[in-house]
Amino acid sequence: MTPASLRGWRLVHRWTSLICSANLLILCVTGLILVFHHEIEHLMGEGLDTSHTEGQARLPLQTLVDIAQKADPTLVPKLVSFDPDDAAANYIYIGAPGVRDFEDGRWVVLNGHTGANQVLKQPEETVTGFLLKLHIDLFTGFAGQMFVGVMGILFVVSTVSGLVVYGPFMKKLAFGLLRFGRGARIANIDLHNLFGVATLVWAFVVGLTGAILSFSPLIISHWQKTELVAMVGRHNEPMTGTPISIDQAAAAGLAAFPGKDLAFIAYPGNDYSSDRHFSVMVRGHTELTKRLLSVAMVDGETGRVVEAADTPWYITVLLLSGPFHFGDYGGLPLQIIWAIFTIVTGVVTVTGFVVWLRRPRMRTAPAGIADRGISESKAGSKA
Repeated sequence: MTPASLRGWRLVHRWTSLICSANLLILCVTGLILVFHHEIEHLMGEGLDTSHTEGQARLPLQTLVDIAQKADPTLVPKLVSFDPDDAAANYIYIGAPGVRDFEDGRWVVLNGHTGANQVLKQPEETVTGFLLKLHIDLFTGFAGQMFVGVMGILFVVSTVSGLVVYGPFMKKLAFGLLRFGRGARIANIDLHNLFGVATLVWAFVVGLTGAILSFSPLIISHWQKTELVAMVGRHNEPMTGTPISIDQAAAAGLAAFPGKDLAFIAYPGNDYSSDRHFSVMVRGHTELTKRLLSVAMVDGETGRVVEAADTPWYITVLLLSGPFHFGDYGGLPLQIIWAIFTIVTGVVTVTGFVVWLRRPRMRTAPAGIADRGISESKAGSKA
């Protein structure tokens, strides 16, 4: 690598790191706590009460939907979602009839075994919800989420450029050497380099998946406007008869994908389905495959599956980004590892900023001395 190209990489690393450093510290602090969000919700009593007697059968989905509608009879069911981590939790979205989007409705959370209505607090009303909102969009909505996504991309670039800069630097030193006897700035440089390379792969994966998750509204919107619209467009017959029950739709969707579990069911007439068909989404069983979705379009009159497909690759990437970003797919041991790496990344950010603050600055001579030097130089040239 030429000296000029190395200087260019150093500039890229320096400025991408500085630009995203403040946001990165916020993400490290909030992310460190969110890694243990299940445990915190349990301690704070903020989790859902899905208790039931052993062997108690689940209520039919139609019964749960009827209970949800009683919360506001003017609204109609739009979506039924199933918690991948707690099979007893059912989230039912009810909204205004004739409206395709999900803007003006409400969620009703029910115990799938007892039908008990759970009080769903607003995100800002819980500790983890407050931190998650700060982590995702800095309380500024869509614009904030896009900003966090851009910061994530800058962090990825900073990580890659840091590796490029680190290689030539370490040719002169033993790996992991900490030169504490040569001043605070040198010690900070060594700590920054050591912790940075130690967390390199983790930081790259978490930064990249975080950026992908931040751009999820754009990714999902693209899927809705392309793949989903194309699927719906192939089956645009109007509803003319009596619709089947949601239990029949669920059974048909599960039959199309044997061995899988329900993820969510969209009623006909919203953004995730056609005017005639239910969209039945299913998922796998393992910690990773339960994040992956497949969809079956079920005719709302006949109960027949008219088309079944897996989600496209970019939706698969988006769905897998969640567990890799938050480290919540391997139990407490993996959560602890994620927390340690998060702390180390925070240290890398702080030491890098300190190194920049204490960088050597160009020293300029006082104006009087400089003027006198110029005058003496001119006089010498005339002599």
